Amino acid sequence: MDREGGDLGSEATPRPRFVRSIATTVRFVWRAAGGVFLLSLGAELLGAIGLGGVLLFGRQIVSELTGPDPTTTQGSVIPATIGLGLALVLSGIAAVLVNQSRWLVAEYVNRHVQNEIVEVASTVDYQVFEQQAFHDRLGRANDQASESSYELVYALLSLANLVATSIVVVLILVRTVPEVLGALALIALPSVLAARASAGLTFQTTYDLTADDRLRAYLYRTLTTKAGAPEVRVFGVADVLHERWDRLYEHRLGRIRSLVRRQLLYNGVAAVIAALLVAGVLLVLVDAAIDGRITVGDAAVAIVALQQLAGRIRSAANASGSIRESILFIDDFDDLCAMRPDDPLASVDGPMLSGHLVAEHVGFTYPGTDRIVLDDVSLDVAPGDIVALVGVSGSGKTTLASLLAGLYEPTTGRITYGGVDLATIPREAYWRHLAVVFQDFARYELTARENVAISDHLRQGDTEAVEQAAERAGIADTLGGLPAGYETMMSRFYDGGADLSVGQWQRVAVARAFFRPAPVLILDEPAAALDAVAEQLLSDRLVELCADRSVLLISHRFSTVRMASRICVMQEGRITEEGTHDELVALGGHYAELFELQASGYRAVADSAPTGGEPIR
Repeated sequence: MDREGGDLGSEATPRPRFVRSIATTVRFVWRAAGGVFLLSLGAELLGAIGLGGVLLFGRQIVSELTGPDPTTTQGSVIPATIGLGLALVLSGIAAVLVNQSRWLVAEYVNRHVQNEIVEVASTVDYQVFEQQAFHDRLGRANDQASESSYELVYALLSLANLVATSIVVVLILVRTVPEVLGALALIALPSVLAARASAGLTFQTTYDLTADDRLRAYLYRTLTTKAGAPEVRVFGVADVLHERWDRLYEHRLGRIRSLVRRQLLYNGVAAVIAALLVAGVLLVLVDAAIDGRITVGDAAVAIVALQQLAGRIRSAANASGSIRESILFIDDFDDLCAMRPDDPLASVDGPMLSGHLVAEHVGFTYPGTDRIVLDDVSLDVAPGDIVALVGVSGSGKTTLASLLAGLYEPTTGRITYGGVDLATIPREAYWRHLAVVFQDFARYELTARENVAISDHLRQGDTEAVEQAAERAGIADTLGGLPAGYETMMSRFYDGGADLSVGQWQRVAVARAFFRPAPVLILDEPAAALDAVAEQLLSDRLVELCADRSVLLISHRFSTVRMASRICVMQEGRITEEGTHDELVALGGHYAELFELQASGYRAVADSAPTGGEPIR
């Protein structure tokens, strides 16, 4: 199960790349938007043609009105006036097309970026989620996806507009005052350099603040969402968390203030230089008109063209900076996308395996740590077996279950299924054999039916099977009694939606596992939130429904594990005892000690119960 991107290592700050082809950005946008992007380029070209028409027909009108011919009449300027009107209409239509197409292209790019993020996050090795570098990279992609998508598209199309407009303006100026063309090129240079430097600073600031921003966002969610509201109120920690959030935000504002000061310096100097160059060009035009080397009409058109070009140069300079920042974003984003595993999906359609699920001398340490979590663990779960893992918290039970579920790979030893090493099986193929109830089970904001059937979504239309799984988990009556039955949205954040208690949600998770006809069933504390009646029902159903399944059951409740065909006791990452309940009690070891400790608590409650009168309710 080796996959690319399993170890990120330490994440280095990206080096600025000053010479990058704009083709990188164009290819990125083209992959996302295709024909819509081409339509946007056409709209930009149409706008440039409209501007050229406005300048040319405007020049003709001014020349007619200021020329030496005393016979000039209103009729003689009508054709040019009509042409000017048509050019203005064309420019107006182009402007509307440009604005709408830019928005549409940006949405396509944003969708592409978010789609890639989902692909990576949902398929990357689970153990990568233990690494800060991955979360930093994922956080930057999430935070910048929408904004960078829009900036990237606007920057590209602004440059396209500049190119098209420059061609039109230069063609006009060549006929009037060709001596100013060199100065036009210089006008753009300071703005471009300042924008590129500003973009580099912006990206570096964003990069440096990634970890702090992630923590700040977490604190904000904790303070503003329902999940954190009970403890925040009961423990009175709102002020503490708010103060920490505020400190993080103040640090962010400090970095941004520093960034803004430097950007103001760069862009201010560039603006002064550009303004002086524009003023110099205007003086050349005025001097040429006074000397009679150009007509008043040529001078007027040249001045308007210069004004149009100067504005577009400023926009393009900002766009060049945005593109540089976007290229840094694309590089960072591409690094994230490169982590997508390359396991062929076709392998998922291979033959189903069967047989024993076996851990052979397995050892494990979490990535980036030295602490041994599992040490030389061997375990065999055969079809028809219900093997229970018990032990105090931190003994390694859940970690072992995660390895057997294919979420982690052993540091030492191996895990096999049906005699095949899991390291040689594409995990998507192996996962077809599993149904799992995790401690932190999911609560999908979908319908009740989808919450059960999502474990085998190709059969989600099988209403009878959904209801049967819910019945086996003891939750059928509850789901059927919801406002819209099984079609009720399972969240009160939707009109007509509903929510369940923690114990009821856990039974939905169990029903989800029962719905999937998988030969291996892993249950991690499936009765933790259940009452005694529901717990006994689950125990009975496990024995009844799992006669041909390999079942791994983790539980702190000995009343749940007593029916297991074999119980394994874990201590400090090792299996220290193994046998049936009666055998382990007779052994008088750690299991017997834990069982007696739990049983004595129940006996104490029973002894203190009243012996007569009305029962306590």
